[in-house]
Amino acid sequence: GGGGGGGGHTHAGSDADSDDNTLKSITTNSNTRFDRSKSNFMRTADLGMTQDTIFAEQFLDDPNSRAEPHYHHPSPHPPPGVQFHIDENWVCLDDGKGSHSPIAPQAVDALVAMGYRAACDPMMWTPTSKTRKYMTEKGLRFDDIPIPGPLDEGDGGPNDSTCLVWSGKFPHKYHGHEQPAVRSQGVVNMSPEDLVDLLMDSRRVGEYNKSSIGRTDEVVLSDGTNLDSCPFSGQRKKKLTGVVMQGAKVIDGNAVFDSETEDEQSDVEEIEELVFDDDGRKSVHTFTTSSTRKRRQSNFVGVTKLVLTKNKPPLVRKVLEFFTLLHCRALTDDQGGDGYIIVGRGIIPATKAEKSGKKVLQSEILLNVHIIRKLRSSKKRRDRDRGSSSSSRGSRSSKTVSTSGRKASKGDLANRCLMISVNHLKSPMVPNMLAKKVGLSAALNFMSDIRGLTE
Repeated sequence: GGGGGGGGHTHAGSDADSDDNTLKSITTNSNTRFDRSKSNFMRTADLGMTQDTIFAEQFLDDPNSRAEPHYHHPSPHPPPGVQFHIDENWVCLDDGKGSHSPIAPQAVDALVAMGYRAACDPMMWTPTSKTRKYMTEKGLRFDDIPIPGPLDEGDGGPNDSTCLVWSGKFPHKYHGHEQPAVRSQGVVNMSPEDLVDLLMDSRRVGEYNKSSIGRTDEVVLSDGTNLDSCPFSGQRKKKLTGVVMQGAKVIDGNAVFDSETEDEQSDVEEIEELVFDDDGRKSVHTFTTSSTRKRRQSNFVGVTKLVLTKNKPPLVRKVLEFFTLLHCRALTDDQGGDGYIIVGRGIIPATKAEKSGKKVLQSEILLNVHIIRKLRSSKKRRDRDRGSSSSSRGSRSSKTVSTSGRKASKGDLANRCLMISVNHLKSPMVPNMLAKKVGLSAALNFMSDIRGLTE
């Protein structure tokens, strides 16, 4: 639904000025639930969300009420101070009063889906020559999750300089498509939960970003405390319709399947490990890991917030400001499970036009993705692939990349994860000619800064 244009029954003479009317009428509020002058806007055209593709009625509490552009469906009308562009579409993430807008959860879902797709799309990415050489030597393909197995002991720590990097372009025509994007991948010596906590906690940005002068959570759309009711957790239960399949349990009117097979449901797994130290002495370590069900999940799952980041890079007189949606959720089973995805995208507040002073450069994060995967010893992985019917997933061969030849113990692997990041950035500081080079070196620096915290 258009919702804007005065209903289409205006006579031909008023056509010339009807355009002005729509722009005015859309900035005023017909609906008191939403305050457009205080809302925060996000671009959605490249997420497949336009006013033509979204059925607004699904977001209306009362089917007879009028759908409000930006809140119930995307609209091509930009926030104040932004040039209108025919290909763009926008949604408001909040209602201007501190709560999320009806369409926000779907917009965040779409951002997660697009971010994950981009990170895993081999057609988009070209490795640097150094990365290509490394992958050729180790026999890695792009889709090998390269390091799920027994690893060297020093991997992912401060002295590990192995970080694979690619550059690429987004295959769409929307905002920012001419800017190069960068993908990076490497092992970090932290548990996935610790890494997620580090990246999502605004108070800790200074630990890995030396040029940061602070990040503040301006609007919290969801704090992730109650995942079952949190519309942003990616764990929404569908309304129950039709047939309940055999083997499902019905909980709160929802059919819930346990994805684990029977043999994985033991409460406590006891692992015995033979460990040889450097002198060849043998010792047996026994440690218990609780089952898949009880594993600690990051407290930031479902957290969705708008954050203001301020950076003061060396040699730059001005402050770089980013206003960004930040969201975290657990990977789904068909994304390989066992990990997290964090996505970010620049947001434009309705009040932007008044805010920025001369000393501030607005930079925009077009897309930021971190996929953080738990590493597991390769044996279990093979069993799982054999047992699962989806043979397509089985093709992701697990490569063991080891330089010291000593295998990492399962205990080591618990505190190690694989981080895949995608960065797509538009900054007035960086001329397009240099953007790729700057982006690649920023990705390498980010990885080594994070690893520097793992001593």
